[in-house]
Amino acid sequence: MRSKLRPYQREALEWALRVAEARGGAVVSLPTGTGKTLVAVAFAERYVQRGARVLVLEPTRFLVEQTARKFRYEGLDASMIHSGIKERDWSRRVVVATPESALSYLQQRYGEGGDASGEFPVVIVDECHHTVGRDPFAQVMRYLEPSVKLGLSALVPKSRAWEIERYIGPIRKWDFSELEGKGYEKPYMIAEVYEAPFRSEEEALYARLFELWLSGGAHSHFAALALTTLSRDGSDALLDSAARPTAFADFLRSIIPLAPIPPEPHKLPVLESVLKDYEGNFEKAIVFVNRRCTADLLAERFEELNPVKIVGGRGAADPEARRSALEEARRPETKLIIATSAGDEGIDIPEVDLLIFWSHVSSPLRLYQRLGRGLRPASDKIKYTVFIATPGTRDYDALPESLVALAREGVDVTGIFDEVSSQVLGEGVVMARKVRELAESMGARGVSREIVISALAGPFGPRAYRRVARELEESVRVGALLPYYDVSEVYAELQSWVEAGAPEAYVRLGAEHRRFIPVEEAEDGARASPENFADATPCFDPLNDLKVRGVSEGAAHRLRVELLRLLASAAKPREFAEAIRLLALENPAATVKWRFRVEGALIPVNGREVRLAMAAEYGPFMAKNAKQVEYALRNTAALWNLVLSIASGSEGLSHCDRLLRARAGILTGGGPSSL
Repeated sequence: MRSKLRPYQREALEWALRVAEARGGAVVSLPTGTGKTLVAVAFAERYVQRGARVLVLEPTRFLVEQTARKFRYEGLDASMIHSGIKERDWSRRVVVATPESALSYLQQRYGEGGDASGEFPVVIVDECHHTVGRDPFAQVMRYLEPSVKLGLSALVPKSRAWEIERYIGPIRKWDFSELEGKGYEKPYMIAEVYEAPFRSEEEALYARLFELWLSGGAHSHFAALALTTLSRDGSDALLDSAARPTAFADFLRSIIPLAPIPPEPHKLPVLESVLKDYEGNFEKAIVFVNRRCTADLLAERFEELNPVKIVGGRGAADPEARRSALEEARRPETKLIIATSAGDEGIDIPEVDLLIFWSHVSSPLRLYQRLGRGLRPASDKIKYTVFIATPGTRDYDALPESLVALAREGVDVTGIFDEVSSQVLGEGVVMARKVRELAESMGARGVSREIVISALAGPFGPRAYRRVARELEESVRVGALLPYYDVSEVYAELQSWVEAGAPEAYVRLGAEHRRFIPVEEAEDGARASPENFADATPCFDPLNDLKVRGVSEGAAHRLRVELLRLLASAAKPREFAEAIRLLALENPAATVKWRFRVEGALIPVNGREVRLAMAAEYGPFMAKNAKQVEYALRNTAALWNLVLSIASGSEGLSHCDRLLRARAGILTGGGPSSL
């Protein structure tokens, strides 16, 4: 392992190893932000060193990718497997997968009721409070009953402790009081994200609405409203809108097939899970929704919690009725408050210690207004904030700003920033799917910007064109799409300059020259077109051609110095990407962009020389999206390889060339300023 365990992590590891060996399994419960994944890596490493293979189960595809990257960074050979990955490698020493993917593989390989413990003698279950006892996890564990098990969780609901012990093993909980003074500071509030995926009918409807919105046609504004309503509020809210005498309702009834949509919102079972998981850990919960119909439904469904509705907006109850509702909400027997837009004025109930966002907001100001006194620390206990979000939709787009706002207020969001951001893809997922479909229809790997925009904007004119272009940029920014330049096309453009007899060739590559592939297919793209993704030192100038946003000047300077060091040591793109990702650990909103620049290279042509100047823009990328950054850097390296293959060694070939030649001077203290 590259990282060193802290004393409490070492203590948790030794306890888990000892108990798992004796009892067949153990559950480590450490608070959010204490580095549970490192304990998992160290646990797996012990068994891998003995020749065993390890299966790591994560509740979401996003956590699969995050955890697999962490295992690889620490030096373990790990593959990631979930529904979005086509080529699945089950042969690695460590396999990180969702329970759904694992079950599909085990059923195919072992049939019903087989024993897979010989293939995976060790199983690690992360965030086990999400999955234990629920299908498909329960079915997976039947195949792996004899395997040694490690469970990890920040929260062990009292109502589910027996079930977790039954499936995995004894539970040991490290309280905040045990960790204080050991490099860990107790937060006053912890945030968590629960995913609420669409059902198949809603997914099909969302895709149809997305196409209507992209078209920019007469109904595009209604389609945008429907997208938000469906993903953020749910099917009940959409059906409620369709029943009203409005133009929006006319659109829904005439254009959109509403009949197949289930009347019960897709977030409801997830809310039930949240309340069950946190049972015993809260005295009073508040759920923020946008629609009265949702508030009515929740009040009826959770009658046993003595819910109180606080409804705002036009036609709301008079001030006296509102005061009465607030007084009722403060009573000890009221366990659940359901607030609509009234929450934007702040609910002055300090006893609320579980805040749930069914319909969350993108504005930090509105977030603060909604939280009211709930955001303030309680004297003796930790509060919890839960966001229920729909993956692959604009419902996720509201998360980053909310999480950043919470982090600024001291709320512990360390357990979800990676989960959300490599991953807060929002509609970028939809765009990535469209790009994949276009590529498959053309029999191509990557698709040019012009083709994507033309195909999606269709005949709807400049407005639709601009909208699709913005969506492409946003899909890149959030990490769903990988932009790159096709080396063969760049070479063809250089050739046209040379054949024209020009004394100089000037190639400037920008947004209009980019091709796109989904980030999750980057490895496939590199295998299919290695000339576009060179696993070699990416040549760019960190001092002058790197822009870093969302961090302090000091942090940006340290990154530049580290990238110069990597450049001087001829490091590979993955090492550069990891250095950039580490910046995001303390600066989750950090973005990077860079320019590949060559000036003064000479191309020999039939006894003469053509002077080459080339520039290519990359980014902006979110620093935490390491895979996207790595393959963009590999494309940068591919352009450098192209230059080296056609240009003669000449004075001033590039700043990178000078750096590479002077690497010894840098490493011995000459420093970049001497170059």
